[in-house]
Amino acid sequence: MYATGRQRLLRQFGDYIIDKEIWRGEHSTVYLARDPRDKSAVALKVFYAVASISVTAQRRVAARESWILRELKHAHIVRLQSHGECGGVPYLSFHFIDGLGLDQVLKSRALEPAEVLAMTAKVSRALHFAHSKGIFHRDLKPRNILRDMAGEPHVLDWGLAWRKGDSSESGVQTIIGTPAYMSPEQARGEEERLTAASDVYSLGAIMYHLLTGKPPFEGETTWKTLQMAMSLAPKRPMELNAAMDARVERIILACLHKEPVHRYTTALALAEDIERVLADKQPKGPAGILGRLFS
Repeated sequence: MYATGRQRLLRQFGDYIIDKEIWRGEHSTVYLARDPRDKSAVALKVFYAVASISVTAQRRVAARESWILRELKHAHIVRLQSHGECGGVPYLSFHFIDGLGLDQVLKSRALEPAEVLAMTAKVSRALHFAHSKGIFHRDLKPRNILRDMAGEPHVLDWGLAWRKGDSSESGVQTIIGTPAYMSPEQARGEEERLTAASDVYSLGAIMYHLLTGKPPFEGETTWKTLQMAMSLAPKRPMELNAAMDARVERIILACLHKEPVHRYTTALALAEDIERVLADKQPKGPAGILGRLFS
């Protein structure tokens, strides 16, 4: 059978056979499990009740993520298989991807610059696909990008995603994103200003971390990190990694500009500039005044 709350699911959840726990978050746990229909491996995300969130809200979170992922059929976005409830507990099942989150990869080895650029370009194109449907991730970070055994990236955890024109929130009011990778406008709670450029900021913060070993802002507390993101300029990446290509530094700093209008306005433009660097060409930079710095 199964248990709710923070207890480990030991053997079974409904008809799903549990192999092991993969990841445990604040409101859900992900397990490697076997699909009862064909015994194939799945990543089973089980939402458990906590004091701050009602069962109704948890159902809304699961339904929202399911609805969003059904819109996002892309090679570099995790693929939803099914969703439902078992004993009143909502769950989602995904195609299982054998790999590690980029946060785990970083703990084991440094990533090569070309590897980081190639993965970020693919993630950027996946994000552009989501943005073309009016969907913004809002919680991009190394842990939410899974690198499979072939080195291909997959964007995970769309539970906080927001669709343009949708005034309803996920129901989890205490979660707004991850401060170290959050754009200034998101840190200020300015939902009406969230655009593709907000996810572009997060991609820049991820590149910064992967290539320097630390995120652009890291305060002693969550609130200090948010204040830094809203008011301070990040340290130049080349100060932390002198071997970094200056073209890559310019791309990262453009992504991390405080004002969205001065960043890459689309994730596609970011992907194309990264691909130019990979081809040993000069990036064009974002549109507008800041782009002149790239010429």
